[in-house]
Amino acid sequence: MKAIIRAAAWAAALCSSNLPVTAADLSGNPGAFAPISMGARGTGLAGAQTAAPDVVEAIIYNPAAMANTESWSGGYYYSNMYNLIPYHYTSATFRPKARPFVLGAAWLQNGDDVYSENEVLLGGAWSRGWVKLGGTYKLRFAGTGPGGSQFTDAATNLGHQVSGTALGLLGFDVGATIQPFGPKYTGGFVFKDLLSRIAWNTSNQAGTAGGSYAEYVPVSLRYGFLFQPDAFMALSVDYDPSLYHDTPTRLASGIEALPLELLPDSRVKPFIHDLLAVRTGYARNLYTKDASHRFSLGAGIAYAYSGMCLAVDMSYEWVYNFESNNNLRVGFNLSR
Repeated sequence: MKAIIRAAAWAAALCSSNLPVTAADLSGNPGAFAPISMGARGTGLAGAQTAAPDVVEAIIYNPAAMANTESWSGGYYYSNMYNLIPYHYTSATFRPKARPFVLGAAWLQNGDDVYSENEVLLGGAWSRGWVKLGGTYKLRFAGTGPGGSQFTDAATNLGHQVSGTALGLLGFDVGATIQPFGPKYTGGFVFKDLLSRIAWNTSNQAGTAGGSYAEYVPVSLRYGFLFQPDAFMALSVDYDPSLYHDTPTRLASGIEALPLELLPDSRVKPFIHDLLAVRTGYARNLYTKDASHRFSLGAGIAYAYSGMCLAVDMSYEWVYNFESNNNLRVGFNLSR
């Protein structure tokens, strides 16, 4: 049964854009390569990470935040989205010694034997004073596999299952974060998927596939704000305005706390004060009757030694309008 559901879901993604699409006709709902937040920390905060994402998640939330890398970082996260689609996310950042810029790269892979998508991200960030700027280049490719049902028409005995490949050589994210009033207050914004064009080549036995055509991944804009009154707690809010007639405006908020910061001062506290983090977040669509509510909880354990820090994170997301298929994300990151 799950194999049939997966096949139908991916066939719908392939067939949803059978005709060529121009920028003027662009819908806000992509046929493929839909943006999905992957990191366990960001998911625990309901995706409210535009102002200050963790460095290993920055390249997907806001590339400007890669500038927070002190020396280098690397991480891996896994999720089985809606109990249907396995997702893998690997990321790394590196700051050349005594340089004001940081380089980053990531690989996102999702799918199964029916259909799979890949994104290779190459990015950079630059900082000066209280301003950080960043950008990401995206290379995308996708393809179908031999799995799934053939969707054969009983009258013609011809298969309707679509097979094909996709290649996107263009696609950019640009973002910024600012702290004009000190480190307690951070503002950020990011434009995602500028000039993102995907070239498809599809076919099937019945001849009903779209053939060779192109589609554009919709541009999105997101604003973020972070308030960190002290080392114990940080509050974040993201606002994602609708840029298309068929997409909702979204609002997300998150709270992250370090409980061990409340311990009395001692010789032990400097070694354990940031050992444990707990997170919660809530997100929903605005100005629509069919609001999508998302609630998330997360936690992380981190240990620093000799200038290096290992963190293991986990989060769980409840999606209220998608039956009982919720999302568990787990992963780790190492930084210096």
